[in-house]
Amino acid sequence: MPDYAERNRSSNTSSSGSSTSTGAGTGSSSNSDMAEAVRTLNEGTEAEREQVVIYLTQNSVTHHKDEIPETLAALQRADSKGMGKKSMIPISDPFKGGHKTGQYAFGEEKASEMKWWHEDNTLQDGQVKIGDKTLSLGPTSETPTDAQVAALQADWRVALVHVGLSEEKAQEVIDVLLKDGGGNAKTTASGAGASNELLQLVSVLNRAENGEFDISALVLSGHHYSNTPYMFGEKPGHEYDDNEVTGDTLNFNDIEVLAKVFPKAYGQVDSVMFSACNTHEIDQQDASGNDLSTQDWVQGVFPNVENMSNWEGIAPGSDYGAFFSGEYMMDLARKESGDKGAMDDAYFRKTSKGDNKRYETDADGKLAQTKVGKNTGSYTYNDYKGYRNSNHEAFYKREDLMKYVLKKK
Repeated sequence: MPDYAERNRSSNTSSSGSSTSTGAGTGSSSNSDMAEAVRTLNEGTEAEREQVVIYLTQNSVTHHKDEIPETLAALQRADSKGMGKKSMIPISDPFKGGHKTGQYAFGEEKASEMKWWHEDNTLQDGQVKIGDKTLSLGPTSETPTDAQVAALQADWRVALVHVGLSEEKAQEVIDVLLKDGGGNAKTTASGAGASNELLQLVSVLNRAENGEFDISALVLSGHHYSNTPYMFGEKPGHEYDDNEVTGDTLNFNDIEVLAKVFPKAYGQVDSVMFSACNTHEIDQQDASGNDLSTQDWVQGVFPNVENMSNWEGIAPGSDYGAFFSGEYMMDLARKESGDKGAMDDAYFRKTSKGDNKRYETDADGKLAQTKVGKNTGSYTYNDYKGYRNSNHEAFYKREDLMKYVLKKK
């Protein structure tokens, strides 16, 4: 059967810049229609394009040994059972041990030409060296000068074009990330320490926008304080890196505004999973300043989303949290292959400190909480080994799991 052929979502939202029909009467077609037809011929229909899970983690300490490999093992299991094949693109700072995910977002050649502050002690947080140019993608102090803030735009432009964006698309990204509503220069809402992950995300969105693959699901993993608009990572020794200006803080507002630049990519997403504490409150508001629930924010940003998961209270450590991620992906595969009740029960539902919530679109098209029953047969625990059948083994050391990591050609 075709991979996820049952998915029937519109992903033809027009990108920025419009085109009009050049003739009158029947038989005329717009430039955008022609471009879409050519793209379909060259790259295949939605059902034929690769279906990809973006797994973005702000905590690079252990996720390469638990959450990511368990989720890959769930994708592998779904594929082996004929539910369709999905691949993953992991996004992270370098994992403990040095493995870097830039190669999957940018391609090996482009990634090898970039030296980030993690690997060059002459650079400060938020800086990257491309060739002989040192670029600052975020402020190097908590109180940057106006000139330093303005200079970020030129450096972002160089980095964006290097990883594959056109000059026009790079400007669109700069306009939403680095300018306020009045067109004045600003820093990204995310901290400088998250610039690596943010650039990787932009690159992946650009590739999806151009039809290289479809983003089936987005996973956001990391630390999160209740009622704050960002997730954050750690420094060595489990020290929280949560400074909103210079730290490894990925702000949900940056994720939201990028939808204006990559509408097709955002329209592809049918599932969003938060693997982070207290993500039932993420401090988001509508245009009138009214507070939004997490599910309302998600549905506003990802117009075709059908499934969501988040945490009310404290999420488990990533070694145990891996099973929530793996089971969620497995249940999504079951649902997409025809089991409409797949999200209604689960082995992993809660811990002593927090509840894992699931949401599905209801008859009115709104994300509504699903009542999830206990089912110990829904997934495999296997003494912390799960479907990957190993414990604390990095995904990139597993040849079988690496078949499900999408590499940029």
